[in-house]
Amino acid sequence: MQRGAVEDERAIFQRPSEHMKSHLKPLFVWAKVEDKGVNKVLVDGGAAINLMPRFMLKKLGKTEANLISHDMVLSDYEGKTSTSMGAIMLNITVGTVSRSTLFIVVPSMANYNLLLGREWIHGVGAVPSTLHQRISIWKTDGVVENVQADQSYYLAEAGYVNKKNFEKN
Repeated sequence: MQRGAVEDERAIFQRPSEHMKSHLKPLFVWAKVEDKGVNKVLVDGGAAINLMPRFMLKKLGKTEANLISHDMVLSDYEGKTSTSMGAIMLNITVGTVSRSTLFIVVPSMANYNLLLGREWIHGVGAVPSTLHQRISIWKTDGVVENVQADQSYYLAEAGYVNKKNFEKN
């Protein structure tokens, strides 16, 4: 399983090449949750909260009995509202940065195993870049840790947009 490369350096983003600008990949990373490896963790700055699909509870050795009830109402991108199954606090590590994180558990079949939203992004001081396919996290010692995205989900040419994809022969 690819875990992404971790580099300690200044947070400098290189000028994007045409190849970099042509992909539409989401930002997936590898993480450890309660000392269990979890792939396909989506980092999404468009989401305010952290989400966990119900199927991940069992994979992490938890049950619905571990959930804390709450009165939060969730709203999706269309403005439709729904309720969650509950919330759970778990320790998550991305790269070498660990943080106790609140996840809202939802009864959906998502295309990710976990979703890290702005609550986590801002909480660890991260700067995610879907363009560069990495997250830069300022650690407490002042060093910037660059965590590369997990690219293992993509075929070599899939996920790129160019004129050829849309032209008819």
